[in-house]
Amino acid sequence: MKKAHIQNNLNINASAQNETASMKEKGSKSHAWFRYTVIATLCLGLGAGVGIYVKRKYGKEQIDYSNFDGAAYAADAKALLEAYNKDPNQEFTSAELVNIGLEKYRQCEYSYSFGIGTASTIVNQTIRSVQIRNGNRYFEESISRSSMVSLATRTEQTLDVDNVDVYEGKAETDETASFDGSKTSYSLETYKNTMGKTLDEMFIYTISDETCYENSETKVLDNKNKQITLYLDPEVSTYYYKNQMKNMSNLDELPIFNNITLTYTFTEDMTLLHCHVDEKYNAKMGVSVSITNSLDYYYHANVEKAIPSLDEPCSYSTEGELDYE
Repeated sequence: MKKAHIQNNLNINASAQNETASMKEKGSKSHAWFRYTVIATLCLGLGAGVGIYVKRKYGKEQIDYSNFDGAAYAADAKALLEAYNKDPNQEFTSAELVNIGLEKYRQCEYSYSFGIGTASTIVNQTIRSVQIRNGNRYFEESISRSSMVSLATRTEQTLDVDNVDVYEGKAETDETASFDGSKTSYSLETYKNTMGKTLDEMFIYTISDETCYENSETKVLDNKNKQITLYLDPEVSTYYYKNQMKNMSNLDELPIFNNITLTYTFTEDMTLLHCHVDEKYNAKMGVSVSITNSLDYYYHANVEKAIPSLDEPCSYSTEGELDYE
């Protein structure tokens, strides 16, 4: 991690971040629908308060999130994909390859993915999520369930329309939920400022050479698939994710991540197939708890899937899915 580069960007982006904080304050009164418990936020695929400082994993450097711009550490995924399409045999870093694969998936007119996982703390909580792109329409379902919570949301967005519709429901089982049809609409700006991303952006982590440790690695498997393991800097890569979690869960402060490992599997031509997530962090809502999160996401590029009606359940069956571990 280039610490001098980080500090330089923090100084450069201070004034721009102050404007963003002002916009968030104006939209904060519209966020009543984000009433989640600490763990429940984990089902979503994913500002920082002034004066919050967090120690970096390596060294004594601290990040002042009030002057932080996560976009300064993002890779230009579109440019990387263009370069890859011109010459796929040129050398790319592990982080660049992941951005190429994610952007290729993002550009699919039709795609479908689902996630299955568990959050472990005082109690275990099951996590389910679905993402669908059907032309210019986007859909997400999230279900979180344990002995303490029973939560579900469905969210819809249409390209070139300046709003996101959110339906709140109740988890009936680990993989099904009920919705009464009531919805709340939010502007794209309000939704993004709170959730860290819009539905068309799809992915919540900031991945680049700036946010990945040097021990990240790429393997070519016997079937020619590429398996890429990224070890993320737990502070810089999670800026938008932390913002989402704090707002949704009404946390006392931003969660503190200890480690994040993402293991991606792509085909030989960088079509996204799978991602396994291992992460550990501490979150505080009255008391601080340590949470370990383990999730598997299965991706299907160029697969057309209808966006379900509110009374139609999503499928979380892994039948036919490969074992990518």
